Amino acid sequence: MVVKRSLRAGRDDQLGPPVPKPDATAGRCPLCGRKLIEGPSTDLHHPIPRSHGGRDTVPMHRVCHQKIHSVFTEAELAGGFHDWEALRRHPAMADFIRWIARKPPEYYDRSRHTTERRGC
Repeated sequence: MVVKRSLRAGRDDQLGPPVPKPDATAGRCPLCGRKLIEGPSTDLHHPIPRSHGGRDTVPMHRVCHQKIHSVFTEAELAGGFHDWEALRRHPAMADFIRWIARKPPEYYDRSRHTTERRGC
């Protein structure tokens, strides 16, 4: 969904409630279970994508967030993979979770598989 610039400039009330900033008090990443550290390694994720009507956001590690979007399309996320247990059971995600568990909470390495999967 595209939002006009005139709506963004000084008219935040038109965009709905403000999105909370992820912080260390949020606890642990819902995917990998590692501790969340405030800063650039934390992202907000819509379990049900906004393009499919999702509004709720969950703080999680940026590397975990990128992995979710590199493996699943928005339709797949909305259809059955908006549940954390279903995400963890998927073979690609299970391998990723085993790998990322050994990394420090602030670790970030961008996923290079998104464009390959989408054929770009």
